[in-house]
Amino acid sequence: MKLHTKVDCANAPKKELIKNLTVQFVTYDLDTAMAFMDDNVVWTLVGDSPIAGKAQFKAELQKMSGNKATELTIHSIITHGKEAAVHGVMTMMDGNRYGFADFYEFTSAKGTKVKSITTYIIHKKNDSITG
Repeated sequence: MKLHTKVDCANAPKKELIKNLTVQFVTYDLDTAMAFMDDNVVWTLVGDSPIAGKAQFKAELQKMSGNKATELTIHSIITHGKEAAVHGVMTMMDGNRYGFADFYEFTSAKGTKVKSITTYIIHKKNDSITG
């Protein structure tokens, strides 16, 4: 997978974690990603019902795993306290492109376990929007 990012993660462990989790999610490296999820993690894909619990979250992602990303562009990662956000664009194996934004809440400011993720995603019908 091609990865494009200008995000500087030096001396920013939470930014590095969010970058790595984003790559793991779009390539469906779920076993690695799940190590950073709280057992009671809640994933809200905006427009759908929330998914509660690590096992349910992983199962839902596995349903999507047939269409991995071939290219990922991360535009920015912002962290503060117990929260983080990332946004970018991913191109999938089937050629579809999606703009996304993920908002993370950690169980503590240390940022080792993810308590919740809220995902906004939109299908990009053309390349006129770069963000």
